Amino acid sequence: MEWYENVVSVCMGIQPGERILLVTDQVLSEQQDILAQTIEACQPGELLRWTLPEDERPLKVAPDHLLEAARTFDAGIQFLGTTSNAEQPYRFSLVQATAEGGKMRFGVGLMIDEAIFQNELSADYEDIAARTYRLRDFLQPRSDVHITSPLGTDLTMNIDDRLVAVDPGVIREPGFYNLPSGECYVAPLEDSANGTLVVDKSFPGILIEKPITLIFEQGRVVDVQGGKEAAQLEAIIADGETKPNGEGCRTIAELGIGTNPAARITGNVMTDEKVMGTIHIAIGHNAVAPYNGQNVAPIHLDGVMGQPTVTVDGDLLIEQGRYLI
Repeated sequence: MEWYENVVSVCMGIQPGERILLVTDQVLSEQQDILAQTIEACQPGELLRWTLPEDERPLKVAPDHLLEAARTFDAGIQFLGTTSNAEQPYRFSLVQATAEGGKMRFGVGLMIDEAIFQNELSADYEDIAARTYRLRDFLQPRSDVHITSPLGTDLTMNIDDRLVAVDPGVIREPGFYNLPSGECYVAPLEDSANGTLVVDKSFPGILIEKPITLIFEQGRVVDVQGGKEAAQLEAIIADGETKPNGEGCRTIAELGIGTNPAARITGNVMTDEKVMGTIHIAIGHNAVAPYNGQNVAPIHLDGVMGQPTVTVDGDLLIEQGRYLI
């Protein structure tokens, strides 16, 4: 199956008569045409296409007609070949409108290139979905999480009463989802993280050679240690702290578990956080569906680590990257 058939039929499940939103930037205009042709073959009731205007980027908010579509349409796909942290407000505005409407199932991919179309977006999403839902069902009724790794991670947090969300790849319910997909994730209680996190794979835009160590106290990063990559991360955090709600940049936002065996570590969070056998811990913004956390910040930064061992309420879930359910 070609990637575009996988996205339209397996991932999004586009049905005849549905109203569909399709958004890309100019660098993916050819892929937008291919997707549009595939969607039209499904006989939608309406297909609204939009291309981000390059001379207005980075966008700060989606235009009104896109926000209205996010509130009222049945399904949406957005693939961006380029974007930046400065464009997060635009992206958050669409996520928020999708949540407000409660109707559209919205699949979004950032920094998408041909390799992602041919690898992560060509994966077996029925298999990925089954694995992802098993993890969700294990985590949902639980609270105390303990994470360790051979490199020195020793971190605890609490997920009590927080909704465990999924990016299963088979998207049939309203809400915001990543494409490529393959993760189970939850927003820990914002003051609950304590201990040491050693990130050895990536942060957004940062492929890590020397691991980055983050020290958490009562949910906040109080120290960042490492080499040049740690300095890059600290600079991103410090820049975020100069913006509105910057005080939330160092607060824990997410615990995620990758479930996609076709995903690769590339420095792009859209692929990295999906890699099977890894977990990711994010800091920053999570006060939006589907995270449903309480921390507001201008950034959301996922740190991906390998060979995690994860224990939840005393039960072993992952042992050095090997899933036990």
